[in-house]
Amino acid sequence: MAEQNPPDEARPSVSTPAVAEPTGTGGDWARKYPPLVTILVALLLAIAVLPSALNLPQTNPTQTLEYAPVPPEDSDEPPPADGNLSSLGLGSSPGVAEDAEGGDGAGGGDVPGLPGGKGVNPSTKKCVGNPPRQTEDPSSPPCVAYFDGDNFGATYQGVTREEIRLLIYIDGNVAETGGSRGQESRPENTFFDLFEPPEEGEREHVQVEAYRAWQRYFNERYQTYGRLAHFFLHFGNRSSSPEARRADASEGYARVKPFAVLTDALGNELDYVEEMARRGVLNFGSFNSKEESFFRRFPKLVWGYQPSIELAARTYSSYVCKKVVGHPTVLSGNPGQNGTPRKFGILHTTDENYPGLIRLAELVEEQIAQCGAQIEMRATFPTCCYAMRNDESPDDAAANMSEFQSAGITTILWPGGIEGHHGRAAAAQNYYPEWLVLGDGTLDTNHPVRLSSNSAAFDGHAIAVSAEPYEPGIEQQLCYQALREAGASRPKPDMHWMCEPYRNLTQLFTGIQVAGPRLGPSSVDKGYHAIPPVRSDNPQVPACFYNENDYTCVKDTQAVIWDADGEAPGDNRPGCWRSIQGGKRYLTGEHPPGNIDAHITGQEPCTGRSVAVVYWPYPV
Repeated sequence: MAEQNPPDEARPSVSTPAVAEPTGTGGDWARKYPPLVTILVALLLAIAVLPSALNLPQTNPTQTLEYAPVPPEDSDEPPPADGNLSSLGLGSSPGVAEDAEGGDGAGGGDVPGLPGGKGVNPSTKKCVGNPPRQTEDPSSPPCVAYFDGDNFGATYQGVTREEIRLLIYIDGNVAETGGSRGQESRPENTFFDLFEPPEEGEREHVQVEAYRAWQRYFNERYQTYGRLAHFFLHFGNRSSSPEARRADASEGYARVKPFAVLTDALGNELDYVEEMARRGVLNFGSFNSKEESFFRRFPKLVWGYQPSIELAARTYSSYVCKKVVGHPTVLSGNPGQNGTPRKFGILHTTDENYPGLIRLAELVEEQIAQCGAQIEMRATFPTCCYAMRNDESPDDAAANMSEFQSAGITTILWPGGIEGHHGRAAAAQNYYPEWLVLGDGTLDTNHPVRLSSNSAAFDGHAIAVSAEPYEPGIEQQLCYQALREAGASRPKPDMHWMCEPYRNLTQLFTGIQVAGPRLGPSSVDKGYHAIPPVRSDNPQVPACFYNENDYTCVKDTQAVIWDADGEAPGDNRPGCWRSIQGGKRYLTGEHPPGNIDAHITGQEPCTGRSVAVVYWPYPV
């Protein structure tokens, strides 16, 4: 039910599931733990400075021995997955004033408090795995199955002894498409308090239903130390002007006084984030194509899921340097080019509305030059990020591709920013070079425009270095299973749309759990920086950890190849990215040796990753 003045007193009925028998391997998180005796000795020595509420595996399904390990040092290269005690240290970030507007400063202790009720206690969370973790997702934190102690009450604005107020901001400039009901227009200038049930017979918008299910799931499965996470949804103004974004932030803060906000907006979202951060609110979201300085302007308050521009450039450049530079052409569709030395061209945007993509191209050029790559020609497109700017291919795209073809360019580097005319112009000229794409969250997904409107130009010729995970069919995805557990009853076609917030919410609730009961920006920061740098061995789950002065989660990529005839799971339209090596993920510089075709077998599965919403600026 939409509420203009959400009541503070309402509480949902959140049941506590029975404890499941530990199953599986425990995922990546589990590998960092040394033997129990060693940990207990270290605990006695370090208990005064332990920074997070991570915990030891359960000894049996009904008991758990809780503790907080000392976090590892940040390093350039993550340690082996098994780790060791000598690698443990402290991690944190400078920054936020703990008396931020609206807060009482209680969240700013140097070290998060340890969970109360230490010792052997009955479990109250449905932890899984052996050693146990919080949920079936391998990226979820180690199990904290029991808490019965002092959570220190109102530790920060939006936090009381009983609740954590979370605001989800969704702009009105978007229309969902697809699903069982067809297109559903978003409400505008409306608040929903999800502690309040829907009115009888009310047909809720797909995102309201989704976040209602997510509120239940994360409260039941993650440790929040005696508090319930209280979700509020704010569907904002349809305008994406800076003024409208700031006005939405001011109104959201006034109505909810949130601890944290999760932002789902396109265009000028920085204005919204800045307005919230200025008030001391923690901000979460994917935040594509943002520089590290974007996150460091408000230390401990702005956290991104996707990698920063600098990390994306390093990851892409390391792939190009290792697997492209110095190797012969292998994926060209032009006669006589395969087997010859590569000649490089680069295609990028000059649209000042996307400064991150301009900077991305600059970094890539600088970095690949260091490994000997020589750019023979450059081409730009002035308007990003549209699939097609008009019905006819602009002259600049045709001219660019003609010049590339005449110069014998075998390999085009494309560091992000969707644009459809160059692919169409290349195909019209029967020019089929290799394309090396830097995935930007749109180009590397199975977008409805099917890779910039001309799949034939890229069919078997385009490789993307993608931070996006491999996604199998919807029923095999972790988010789908979580939604079903939370009681989401929408048909399968709708579940893709409902899954979209899962990864950002997982990042947010991991932060709440590893912060411990004394919840505030400093404890969240120390908890995140306590997460060890561990490689992912699951194609669906990126490696997520935080280096020093680093505020973004994903640290690895997969390589994918475009198949114009492939069909993504659950999608009967032609065209998909196929995950090389089944979506195996690599940290920066760790892609295996050999040319870009060295691990292509012809049996690569299509990934199901698609853009879940179509934004109004995207013509389809």
